[in-house]
Amino acid sequence: MTVLPGPLLPVMAARWGLRDVQSGAFFAAEFAASTVGSIFSPHRLRRNLPLGYASMTAGVLLLTFAGGTVHALPIPALGHDLAVAAFALIGLGIGLSVTATNLSVGMMGEDGADGVRGCAGGAGAGQGARAGERARRISIVNLWWGIGAVACPWMVAAAERGGYLRGLLLVVALGTAGMFVGLSPLLRSAGAAQTLPRGALAVDARILVFFAAFLSLYVGVETVVGGWITTYAHRFGGMTLAHASLTVSLYWLALLAGRWVGSVALKSVAERTVLVPGLGVALIAVTMLLAPHSTAMMLVAVVVAGAGLGPVFPIGISRMLARVRDHRNTGWVFAMCASGGAVLPWVTGLVSTRSGSLRIGFAVPVAALAAILVLAVAENAFLREPDGGDAAKIG
Repeated sequence: MTVLPGPLLPVMAARWGLRDVQSGAFFAAEFAASTVGSIFSPHRLRRNLPLGYASMTAGVLLLTFAGGTVHALPIPALGHDLAVAAFALIGLGIGLSVTATNLSVGMMGEDGADGVRGCAGGAGAGQGARAGERARRISIVNLWWGIGAVACPWMVAAAERGGYLRGLLLVVALGTAGMFVGLSPLLRSAGAAQTLPRGALAVDARILVFFAAFLSLYVGVETVVGGWITTYAHRFGGMTLAHASLTVSLYWLALLAGRWVGSVALKSVAERTVLVPGLGVALIAVTMLLAPHSTAMMLVAVVVAGAGLGPVFPIGISRMLARVRDHRNTGWVFAMCASGGAVLPWVTGLVSTRSGSLRIGFAVPVAALAAILVLAVAENAFLREPDGGDAAKIG
């Protein structure tokens, strides 16, 4: 669901005659709505998990209908507008369910049954082996997320070639509806909202701002590459739309492999030892996309970028949860993640439209990756306790 706009983008752009800045509206709608879902999700984790899948089901059904409006209705533009609304519903569901999933898994073993109470240990709670275990858990659950990200472009490409794209969307809607039904008992068992510890938000403010910037930039970069690489490969790689749509699957497969390697490495090395080199490799790879290269070099850059980005999100979430005093405050961080996914792809499309080159548009993720790397290297300096002690230092 998260990567669905990417492989569908060339199809929708061709059907409705969209410019890049108009195509970027699909990403903006999905991730802006995801921002709203992320804010509310941490306060009712058990309830918001199934509700997220209900919203995704409604969004996919609306998208299925939108795809036929160009033929069924006299106003083709209506299809584009309905598709934007559909991606907004999908984004709302993603914000609710993905946030709830990551927080529940990250807080296993240290919170109440509902996974909504804050960690009492403060900044030191996640140090040492427990921090590494938390990062591995989040990495593993995101490996399964990666399976969907890898499968989506292949499924869309096959459906487009066979002429049954709407049928595929109906199957996806059936799957999300099944998830809602399976998780619906959580709606009845959701407990009352907990009372926030007094002053927890003020204490956590600096930490939350730091990780909001870090993770929003990361999600933006991940979405730019995954969302625009199909169009990039079609324009500059000399590929057909069908073959270009598989490029994004290659990217997500590399990201999945990088996430798996990262989860294995975390058994024996510190989080920063995995995080910083991964960001450096990804920065070099995405920078390669700014200059003309052969198709083979472009594919190498895509694979290396995905592999480098793979461990970043789970480690970032783990490091945030290790520091904050009340995890429900993290809804704002997940909201900012969604904002990054909305803004950076749109800005990339805007730069591409105004410069006349999508290649120049990729300067946006390059700049964002450079900023992320600076934040990763200087994390402990930024978040050091006012007295200069080591309480906030995490390896």
